[in-house]
Amino acid sequence: MPTISIERICPQAGVPGGRVRVECRGLDPQALDACALVFGTTPTRPVLATPTLVVGVVPAESEATTVCLVQDGRRSSAVPFVVATPLADNLHPVANPAVDAQGVIYTTVSGTGGQEVPVSVYRISPYGEVEPFASGIINATGLALGPDGDLYVSSRHDGTVYRIDATGTVTPFAEQLGLATGLAFDALGRLYVGDRRGVIYQVLEPGTARVFARLEPSVAAYHLAFGDDDLLYVSYSTLCGDDRIYRITPDGEVEVYASGLGRAQGLAFDADHNLYVVAHYEGQGGIVCITPDGRIEPVVSGVNLVGLAFGADGDLIVVDHSTVYRLALGVRGRPLP
Repeated sequence: MPTISIERICPQAGVPGGRVRVECRGLDPQALDACALVFGTTPTRPVLATPTLVVGVVPAESEATTVCLVQDGRRSSAVPFVVATPLADNLHPVANPAVDAQGVIYTTVSGTGGQEVPVSVYRISPYGEVEPFASGIINATGLALGPDGDLYVSSRHDGTVYRIDATGTVTPFAEQLGLATGLAFDALGRLYVGDRRGVIYQVLEPGTARVFARLEPSVAAYHLAFGDDDLLYVSYSTLCGDDRIYRITPDGEVEVYASGLGRAQGLAFDADHNLYVVAHYEGQGGIVCITPDGRIEPVVSGVNLVGLAFGADGDLIVVDHSTVYRLALGVRGRPLP
């Protein structure tokens, strides 16, 4: 029998439950039911196996850094793969987490509409210690760290953005912002707030906001991020199956930056000016990377993901509806050469 070889994995990183496509050669077409996809030391049964394509699911509780194919005692060479490490669970993020310069992660227990939970915001130390940080914000949604070092949190329940200082003290910062969701600060320290009914607000000073731009309403939330070009990038989910990423100039002019995504949600820029977006792409859920020249590439597989942020060390912090994960994207999800 010929040697089994892996030609390409897409993507090369994943959150447990995500699907991975493995293009291969050398499998015996008469024994596909004996094929296994091995993440590290954990064998998994493929959800699809053909002589040239195997689709598998990233297993839970795995710290794999490689993947290989096994069939009837034959084994391919191992190739790089990164599985996300869970940091905290029993949470309820609905947007991007926030990460400060010391690597501390902030995330929410947002709750259902109108639900007041005991703790609104948790923080996770670089060592994985989870502790309550702030309470009293109903339906805490978007998070952003301000130029003053304080944490800003939107409430889609009362349309208010709250400021939380280092002691966890919560004070209102701006009000009457509709169904306030995503937050982002520009290079001048001005706050922008996404009202998912179709408005982006610019907060000029505490309590004073103006309409900056208008977009289509979202069925979930607006997610905001500024690029190094000083343009505001916006993602939001619709029901059309062809979501777009928009970018907005400092004068409020809106243009399409990328399209062809499904359920586009959280977004963040890396140090190389690539935009990472939680979205479905070509039928697969996870995170895609949009390069500065507009190419779209899947980099992380996953299900029910809602947000992401880059940590102080360059690792990717990813959240689904209950769990915070860390991904050391050394391979950046690139296809094999």
